[in-house]
Amino acid sequence: MDQKILMDLAKQLGLPEQAAEAKANEYMGKSDEEILREIKKIKAVIKRDRKAYEKQMQTIRALAATMNGQQRARLQKIIDLLES
Repeated sequence: MDQKILMDLAKQLGLPEQAAEAKANEYMGKSDEEILREIKKIKAVIKRDRKAYEKQMQTIRALAATMNGQQRARLQKIIDLLES
């Protein structure tokens, strides 16, 4: 994912660009297992506000169009985890 896509995503989610970039850099060095553990921690939090959750999930799904096959497969695993 390139810088422009990351900033577009941040804008859609209402995040400051600097915060989104810092968060992306934080995740770059983490393994899939570490990222999945963090996703599980925040899953309950994002599901509390159903409208915000739906908007975030819609944005996440839209990312798939900008990804290659391997990235889409990883994204689908995250979506499955968030929706379970």
